[in-house]
Amino acid sequence: MNAPASLIDDEIAKVLAYHGGDAQAAIKALLEDREFLLREVEIASLAVSYGYTRGWKPGRPR
Repeated sequence: MNAPASLIDDEIAKVLAYHGGDAQAAIKALLEDREFLLREVEIASLAVSYGYTRGWKPGRPR
């Protein structure tokens, strides 16, 4: 995540614009996308050997 701050600000503006300026709807959509991606990583980890990942297993943030 080494993107310049202006690029991040542009992305934030695009997400908010997509959701009509509703910050709560934008956050909800991003959290739902995050959950989907976490499930995808969990499923993919089942197909990857323990040695390949050097013991790393996906987990939910605390």
